[in-house]
Amino acid sequence: MVNRRRQELVTRILKDPGLRLSLITEENCLPSYADTAAMASVTLVDDVQNLDSVRRATLKLLDRFTFDAIVGPAESSIPTAGYLRSYLGLPGIPFDVAHAFCNKNAMKARLNRAGLPVARRTLAPQDGSVADFLRRHGLPAVIKPVWGDGAANVHVVRDETDVTELSRPNGPLLRHDTAPFLIEDFVEVKEEYHCDGLVLGGEVRFAAVSKYTNSLLRAKGSAWGSYVLPEHIDEAKELAAVHRDVVRAMGLTDSVTHLEVFRTPDGLVVGEIACRPGGAGIPMTLERAYGFDLWEHFLATELGYPLDWTPEPANGVFAYLMFPVRPGTVARVPGPDVFADLPQVEQLDITVKPGDRISGLLYSTSKAGMALVRVGSVGELPPLFATLEERFVVEYAEGALGADQ
Repeated sequence: MVNRRRQELVTRILKDPGLRLSLITEENCLPSYADTAAMASVTLVDDVQNLDSVRRATLKLLDRFTFDAIVGPAESSIPTAGYLRSYLGLPGIPFDVAHAFCNKNAMKARLNRAGLPVARRTLAPQDGSVADFLRRHGLPAVIKPVWGDGAANVHVVRDETDVTELSRPNGPLLRHDTAPFLIEDFVEVKEEYHCDGLVLGGEVRFAAVSKYTNSLLRAKGSAWGSYVLPEHIDEAKELAAVHRDVVRAMGLTDSVTHLEVFRTPDGLVVGEIACRPGGAGIPMTLERAYGFDLWEHFLATELGYPLDWTPEPANGVFAYLMFPVRPGTVARVPGPDVFADLPQVEQLDITVKPGDRISGLLYSTSKAGMALVRVGSVGELPPLFATLEERFVVEYAEGALGADQ
């Protein structure tokens, strides 16, 4: 396994007596691992995205082990895992496909060549040329790291003031990432969807379409979530067809997927697709709705295990709602019984506590808590979500940190 901090697969692998895990990670990630003693080996590298560094570390491990599979559970390690498979001739997602799923510019190039609707894009290759390439592209635009996930460090650029701010060496963009950056047209989003699927033998065997409560860019700083659409409605069928076309264009044979799609005044526009489980409350929501264990299926495809699974749809409409955090020191959080009188809330996870200091770069999945919900119809969700957001209030101590601290 090549990995930074994702733990879902680590826990599952260490529980399986038929598997032995050799981990390649970075030194500052070690505190994330509770049980390195149970692993066959732990190797530290400077950067899990440094292909040559990880390659040399793997060749040293081959003096001691024979590997059956290479596993990479997140954007930071999926391309490296693909590179090792291609280099060593091991089965699984090869480097060119893995790289295209995680490098946003390479991804959009594939989709564009396949005739799929994507936003017009420009690559800013160097930190010092960000301003020039933003002006060449034209405003309004969106700029983001070519490598990244969780909507972190994504910025809307509306005017020359934004261009100046985002091109500063210590500005909000360059403070957290280095070039290359992807610049895209800012599209007017009417609705935003995600489609999560299972691909086996190059064919989509299962896909669930969900709709976000709000566009993720607009939702920063407020509560947001998504709900699973009934699969028989036209909206779900339309998005499932887009998902099949995107999977085919990307050349994926075996994995799970997480696709983001926007509905604009001009039609559907493909945002991004990942060959790993979606984040936030998506895995828990789909397991409740269909019995679809995203991480278990992802691990099976990574290891080449046979999969014999049939969806088991449950009654109701399943959703999740995430409550935001902001930089600062947490002073008070709601109690676990804040929604005790609402049977629609089947689970509440509170992830911050008084005294926690929130700082650094926040992701779309950064949260103070999350509610898992089941209702009888989609129409019941807006008033319920409004009630949940009104009640779940996190208070902060005076002198909260600024957004980039």
